[in-house]
Amino acid sequence: MRLALNTLVYEVGNKGPGESLRSAVKFGFKYIEYAGIRKGNPATMDKSSRNEVLKIVKDNGLVSSQMLLVATRDTASPDPKKRDAVFDYMKKCADFQMELGGRQLLVCWGGGLYELGVSPEQSWLYMLENVGRFAEWCLDRDLLVGFELDPHVYFIVNNTGKLAKVVEDLGLPNVYPNVDVGHLVITREGPESLEKLKSRLLHVHLSETESFTHTNSILGTGAVDFKLYVDKLLELGIEENCKKYGEPCVAGIEMGSEASGGFVDDPDGWVQQSLDYLAKIMPNLTK
Repeated sequence: MRLALNTLVYEVGNKGPGESLRSAVKFGFKYIEYAGIRKGNPATMDKSSRNEVLKIVKDNGLVSSQMLLVATRDTASPDPKKRDAVFDYMKKCADFQMELGGRQLLVCWGGGLYELGVSPEQSWLYMLENVGRFAEWCLDRDLLVGFELDPHVYFIVNNTGKLAKVVEDLGLPNVYPNVDVGHLVITREGPESLEKLKSRLLHVHLSETESFTHTNSILGTGAVDFKLYVDKLLELGIEENCKKYGEPCVAGIEMGSEASGGFVDDPDGWVQQSLDYLAKIMPNLTK
């Protein structure tokens, strides 16, 4: 398993994608997780910014192990125009991930939000329809679509049971469950909860929490026992799964909270402190 740098910490710190990728190179990362939001949003970036990103990736041999589709809170909106806008955004992110040379995409926000006046059952169907058509579109392009649980009551997919169910209900071979360790701590689901996802495990996020709020703070400053979960993932065969799909086995350092509007004052400092902590508890994880 290799470490990746998630660029979200730089976006939340008001840095552009060029700055985040140059920092990834400076820290010696090979793998990145590209956050498709704010200045790095593939749907709104100008040509100059896109070319800068592509050049940095190519010149330095960076690998985009995953693209985070962050602007997806309306995935299950009852308004079809909003659902269509999310679908268009996801396709633009996928196109850019292909330009970067990567295959994995991650639908964030737990598949969307429950909304007043819409039954949970209907929200689930809206989510399946929208993500399903996107995953089918990706299937023809040899792209992998990840789903993750988000750990609060207003997210549609908010525990591992629902995460397993959405993979089953979609029924497509290119859909995988993304594991975010910080989210599991909030939902009080231990490493054994991952057993139901065993055959599809491909990607991991290392995120921090103080156990109630998803702080996405510096690793090691909260309540998460990262090694406990990583050891279980390795036991369940995540590396073997990745080999079957021809993908690197990656654990991404995810920091910075887009949902809560938090601000990161020193992204490089956050990354360095997290790396120092991980080197102490899991020295076998390399960049």
